[in-house]
Amino acid sequence: MQIKKEDERYYSVKITRNMPLADQLREANALLCTEAAKDESVFLERSETRNGHLVLLYRLWRREERRKKR
Repeated sequence: MQIKKEDERYYSVKITRNMPLADQLREANALLCTEAAKDESVFLERSETRNGHLVLLYRLWRREERRKKR
């Protein structure tokens, strides 16, 4: 598995065949969630195939603070 920061908000995770997919997803999620700030969420935006490898594209999404009604 290779994790690459595409730009400030996007990460790509190249899945390899030598590890179970579930283990790779857990590892990627743990790493990306530690990269996210308190006001950001991490989500899997899409998957694609690059040179015969499955690549998962994750995005950091900044949450807006909801204002409390008074």
